Amino acid sequence: MATKKLELREPNRVFAFTRKVALAYVGAFGVVGDELGKLFEQFVHRGEKMQHDMGKLVKRNDKQVRHLTQQLKKEQKIATAKANKAVKKAVKRVEHAIA
Repeated sequence: MATKKLELREPNRVFAFTRKVALAYVGAFGVVGDELGKLFEQFVHRGEKMQHDMGKLVKRNDKQVRHLTQQLKKEQKIATAKANKAVKKAVKRVEHAIA
């Protein structure tokens, strides 16, 4: 009779262990799913922050580009005026030399 109890206990242990292994396997998927969900939320939050930061950067750069454009237009006007003045002087000299 003692042998029979030992024989019955052994399959129960194997069954219990197999059941635990299966539950651990399923639980691992649950934990991974939970962690992936948390990571996904972190990624979304970080993406929103980066989008906001990039918006600020774009606005600041846009402001700098506009300022630089205005400066270049002013310098272009001045350079064009100087070039026109120099050309007019050169034309007068040529006309004076011809006459």
